[in-house]
Amino acid sequence: MKKAMSGFDLRVMARELDALKGAYVKKAYMPHYEQIVLRVNPKEADQRDMVFVRGARIYTSKRDRPMPMTPPPFAMVLRKHLRNARLTGVKQVGFDRVLAFSFDTKNGQRTLYVEVFRDGNIILVDENGIIIQPLTHASYAGRTLKKGVEYTPPPPAMDPYELDEATLQQLLNESDRDLVSTLGGKVNLGATHANAVCAVANHEPNSPTQEADASAVYTALHQLLTQLDNSEMAHLVLKLQEKDAADWNPFYQGLSVAEQQAWLAERSVEATPILLPQHADMPQVSFSSLCEAIDAWKGLHDAHALQRREEERFEQAGPGRGQSTEVERLERRKAQQEKALGGFSDKIEKQQRLGHLIQEHWGHVEGLLEQTKEAVERDGWSAVRKAIKNIAWIVNAAPAERTITVVLPDENSEAKGPQVLLELDATVHQNAQRYFESARKQKNKT
Repeated sequence: MKKAMSGFDLRVMARELDALKGAYVKKAYMPHYEQIVLRVNPKEADQRDMVFVRGARIYTSKRDRPMPMTPPPFAMVLRKHLRNARLTGVKQVGFDRVLAFSFDTKNGQRTLYVEVFRDGNIILVDENGIIIQPLTHASYAGRTLKKGVEYTPPPPAMDPYELDEATLQQLLNESDRDLVSTLGGKVNLGATHANAVCAVANHEPNSPTQEADASAVYTALHQLLTQLDNSEMAHLVLKLQEKDAADWNPFYQGLSVAEQQAWLAERSVEATPILLPQHADMPQVSFSSLCEAIDAWKGLHDAHALQRREEERFEQAGPGRGQSTEVERLERRKAQQEKALGGFSDKIEKQQRLGHLIQEHWGHVEGLLEQTKEAVERDGWSAVRKAIKNIAWIVNAAPAERTITVVLPDENSEAKGPQVLLELDATVHQNAQRYFESARKQKNKT
């Protein structure tokens, strides 16, 4: 894993997490729009968190981490369906960057799909494979992720574990790219592991594929796959800084655990379940599991997700001002805490702020729009207007305009934030753009 986990990393991670079968889910949290945390109690082991960072990584951690006082809507859905659920298995979907977490619940089988690729999603489905709720509604070529439709995983990519030598030979003969590009793309190895196979097979990465010895490449590939399946450790590969001594390990060993993790966070460039040829001359630190290695590298950053979300909220209150100094950020934060949104006298800035808040609370707004539209179609506007009297997040509904006035979460994720008007037939993006357009028109008048 460099910026995000590969299919190889996830194969090992699925094995590590599957060993937690029988653990019970205690609670679900969402400290940041990018992160979901399931707190689980394994049998005869300490409580820990399963951390899902969308599009990047999955691992477990025992760190203390601040959580919102009030869970966002998606976390509430997870709590409703998974609280006290028993984990029955973790599997990789083919060789794709998707893990499926299966649970037994009082209401039947539930599966949580965690997609670890760019724009990946987190999706809860029922025993029939129907989506209960995705983290974010989305449509792609060939699949739609929204409540009430069947979950369709991404189109399956090549699984190197199922590749035979004859098929590899055919791929090499038909490819118009060099060897490393063919292995990385068509064989689905990615650049890191494609280079490793080339090194083990004693082939130049940029050599023509037609000149490659398919038997040697196939043997090298399966040597790597066997190592992966037999791995019992993991490693952080480091890039030392100029100030570090050549013999850095004694200094590292003399640090406290917290100091070691801070030191690693600044120097780690890759977490890997096996050491590859290109790692031979690079400094490394070994761990007993891939979970432990990733937590040592990224755990501190991820544990501060709630704080980061709050800081981002303050930063977004001043869009278009360029990079702020630390003093400016602190001064603006203090002023914003004192004045909040209602204190802005500038209508342009207020409209921009509301647009940014709609984007920031994308999942919350999307949930309100979807649920209201479904209720209107099912029960009619009259019933909806009566029902919203008991819903803290919705202030008003206007049937003629097909709009609702809703409350956005405050800094504690409670229904005490600013109010915004949403058009039911518009997307979250379109509703936010309406506020940005209003601000632009106001600016043109001045």
